[in-house]
Amino acid sequence: MATPNTATRTTSETASKTVNETVNETVNETVNEMPAIAQKFREQLVSTVQQSHQLSLDAAQTWVKAVSVLPVMNLPKIPGIPALPGVQTATKYTFDLATDLLNAQRDFALQLSSALAPAKEA
Repeated sequence: MATPNTATRTTSETASKTVNETVNETVNETVNEMPAIAQKFREQLVSTVQQSHQLSLDAAQTWVKAVSVLPVMNLPKIPGIPALPGVQTATKYTFDLATDLLNAQRDFALQLSSALAPAKEA
């Protein structure tokens, strides 16, 4: 026969275990998946950046149309200096380099986070 203190303790322990299990499940879900608010922020950030890109493109096209009527001076060629690559070629190269660096940085950050917080065995 259980004494009142034992019954209270058992109920309290059961409630405590239930709360701890619920908290652990919530923490595990948060750790494994990004919260909805983070996803929403990401979508809004990308949308805002895309809108600003479009505004910049529109402004650049308008500027090019406005200055296209101005005379352009031919610059002399300097012997021994190779011609510079086109703007698109230089831009592609620069972004390819940035992509490579960002991928290397991402790999490093993931390896570092794994070393600092090893995955828990199931």
